[in-house]
Amino acid sequence: MDDPPPTAAPLSRLDIGILITLVCLGVGGIIGLIAVLDAGSDIAAVGKGFGTALIVFQAGATIAAALACLARRRLELLALGGLVAAGLAIDLAVLELWLSIDSETYAKLLGVAYVWTFFGLLVFGLTLAAQPRDQLARAFHLGAIGASLLGGLIATALIASAGGGDVVPTTTGIPYGAFGNDDLLRPLGAVLVVIATLWFAALAASRGARDEPASHVEADV
Repeated sequence: MDDPPPTAAPLSRLDIGILITLVCLGVGGIIGLIAVLDAGSDIAAVGKGFGTALIVFQAGATIAAALACLARRRLELLALGGLVAAGLAIDLAVLELWLSIDSETYAKLLGVAYVWTFFGLLVFGLTLAAQPRDQLARAFHLGAIGASLLGGLIATALIASAGGGDVVPTTTGIPYGAFGNDDLLRPLGAVLVVIATLWFAALAASRGARDEPASHVEADV
């Protein structure tokens, strides 16, 4: 009797993350090349090429950190979400760089993608840099992650509350403009201070944690 054909192994979360990354980068790269080739002058072509590279490297930091988290099986669901946000930020920004899309909804979507790309980088970077071993380090670590997620929500609300052409996309892919709910600006500023403080406090606390005495004995031996 012939052996049954081997069944394909299910995709891991890392495999899914790699697939998301390759698809988004492929789409962004193709659009970027079209934008360069379609430019009206050589100077414009260089500008669009530089703009595309800048956009990719801006979001690429989040992509690299998220993939590293997936490889280490840490914050896997958040890492997948960060890859989606970074991929959208690249594709939407490069498409806007090519076509100069004049749409408030499009600019808001791009702004939200960039917001979560930035805060995702803070979360994933800390997850890779700090390995909390005691209660204090864990408290700082979880506090920094929670504050980063809160900052993303507040920034998203600010972008969503803008209206009437307040949000304007730029050649760097990062929209700017007035926000509709100014009451959220002060909380966002406070959250950014908290994130910065807790981020480095978590890093310092994780570095200051000591192993058990037995570990030192084994290391000396």
